[in-house]
Amino acid sequence: MQRKGLFLSMLGMLIVVVSVALASCGSSSTVCPAVGYGYTGDVELVFAHEPQLVAACFGEGCTPAAVTKSPDGRWLVPQSAPYLVPPVSVTSIYVEAVGASGARMARVLPIETEPTGEHPDGPGCGGPFRFKPVPVPAG
Repeated sequence: MQRKGLFLSMLGMLIVVVSVALASCGSSSTVCPAVGYGYTGDVELVFAHEPQLVAACFGEGCTPAAVTKSPDGRWLVPQSAPYLVPPVSVTSIYVEAVGASGARMARVLPIETEPTGEHPDGPGCGGPFRFKPVPVPAG
């Protein structure tokens, strides 16, 4: 009879320990809702050497359009016509540039993203996101 009592006491202790462990694990995890975020902001081009002329567009087989510097001196490509013709998933940008020496460059460059940390359920939930500046190599 004593063995049965000891066994039930140990079983009860085990249940309490497991319950506490599971409760503490559940309270530290964050449940993130399944939300898709689209970023519609500009793509910034950062050149290794300052170009004289720049043209760019989004999408395979697109037709590049001239890009002008913003008032603050940045090369920003908006996600609108004539640079973007929907439907296009913006994951890369086609850039043509002419340098001060007259050297021409034409490349498809990947666009990387980063979370803004402004998710209403906390930064661990990812998005919304923004585009990182796209480095454009020389020549």
